[in-house]
Amino acid sequence: MTYLATLVMLCAAFSLEDDGKSLTLLDDGKPVFVYNYETVEPPRLVPEQHRRSCYIHPLYGLDGEVMTQDFPLDHFHHRGVFWAWPLCSIGGKPLDVWVTSSARQLHEKWIAREAGEDRAEIAVNNVWVYLDAPEKPLIRETIRIVVHPVRENRRDIDFDLQFENVSGETATFLGAKDKGYGGLCLRPDATRKPMQFTTAAGPIDEDQLRYDTPWTDVSYPVHSDGPLSGAAIFQHPGNPGYPHPGWIMRHYGFLGVCWPHEEEFTLPAGESFRLRYRLVVHRGSAEDARIAEAFREYVESINP
Repeated sequence: MTYLATLVMLCAAFSLEDDGKSLTLLDDGKPVFVYNYETVEPPRLVPEQHRRSCYIHPLYGLDGEVMTQDFPLDHFHHRGVFWAWPLCSIGGKPLDVWVTSSARQLHEKWIAREAGEDRAEIAVNNVWVYLDAPEKPLIRETIRIVVHPVRENRRDIDFDLQFENVSGETATFLGAKDKGYGGLCLRPDATRKPMQFTTAAGPIDEDQLRYDTPWTDVSYPVHSDGPLSGAAIFQHPGNPGYPHPGWIMRHYGFLGVCWPHEEEFTLPAGESFRLRYRLVVHRGSAEDARIAEAFREYVESINP
């Protein structure tokens, strides 16, 4: 469908605004996030290769503050909330949707665009393609995002990420050597420092490249000497190897659930895999927002 002007779909609390390039979700008129489904061009001085699509930015806090960063100067390829791997290949040929040097994710079609009183849902099919062969899909994503109303100073956003190999050849997924990376990633706004990371085992003061925890939170000041707000990521108990010990926490501003980390995952032609997470946006610190309790409730709701 082509949108020549902003399309607004209203239904009770949640609403959606579409400007033909991005879809903005609002809750009672306040922005929740922007999903960029068409190509976002790099700002001045950022190399052309970093143009990209199919990711969330900005993600907003409960009081309208911007939680994420796009095209940061220290890592041009980081982009809000995104899902990609540094070392993928098809039939042995690199398929890089991480730095987007050889391939990109492209929007294929909408599956759902729903805004209701007690939830909103967007779902899409995207495809991975080589830059020199954009007409040939290699990996097809089915991305489903369900957003819930704010309660107890928290908002739950559920991600269901499915990846199907449609290339006709074997695909591989892998994180970077000695670092991992890849999977569901959050680039916090690094202008808001210091970053405070918290896991099921407590606060984390040093950077981590492979940490074992079912959930991790990052909280940071809304403004200088101001209150905190943050975001936590929960692993779904049905994920491969749950709880997978591949978390990356970087105090410059990065949080990632890195699966399969440094262990190559092979996906034969015609097969697929599924990853599910809950992103919790909240006011205050992880302790203020009772993130540990929220995670227990999340697991109990899945396994009553």
